[in-house]
Amino acid sequence: MQETKVDNLGEQDRRQPRLVLRLHTGVGQAGRAFDAEILNLSRNGMLVRTGAHLSLDDPLEVVLPQSGAVRAKVVWFADELYGCSFPEPISEEELEAANDVAAIDESGNGSRFGVDHETLGQRIKRLRTADGSSMRAFAEEIGVSKPTLWKWEGDQVRPRHETMQRLASRLGVTELELVYGAPGRGAVMQEDDSNASLADIVRACRHRIAKSAGVDSAQVEITIDWDSA
Repeated sequence: MQETKVDNLGEQDRRQPRLVLRLHTGVGQAGRAFDAEILNLSRNGMLVRTGAHLSLDDPLEVVLPQSGAVRAKVVWFADELYGCSFPEPISEEELEAANDVAAIDESGNGSRFGVDHETLGQRIKRLRTADGSSMRAFAEEIGVSKPTLWKWEGDQVRPRHETMQRLASRLGVTELELVYGAPGRGAVMQEDDSNASLADIVRACRHRIAKSAGVDSAQVEITIDWDSA
């Protein structure tokens, strides 16, 4: 395994308490957004696994549950693992939020969801409807058919990179935010249960109950008595 480092930029971070977790999120560099998984996290840095080839020279952004896109820098890499440092330390609240979201990821199919607990399709639909655009009109603006947009919003098909850039520009968000979510966006979905699946509602409610009770979401159980329904 070949490892590349930049001086000793990671030494300070190695002395900090680190949170071990598996947080599905995204990183952005040079205008591109990539799937990533944070394996451990501290206030000063993180260890990220991604199949993308990240540069040591270009600035990096990573989506965190509380702050959204946070700037970072790659200081070493080995195979698909990247050690990164934060120019400004993140808060303890950010660490707690990351731990909460990672716990929800482990309890379900977390890789489908962004840090705001929306799928890409749900996010596209929410932003489109908030803009007041019909499916037909919006599809024409993006240059696709209405059935294609319907498949995107139903999470049946994922837009290509070039199309994702057009979508993000049209919806007024960055590609990183469109693909991986942003803080506060999921709250809209939680309030608008008409567009959410039963699994989405249960997952969001477990998270809210656990946060209010001060316990891990894995300790919260929600049951439905279908016989009495």
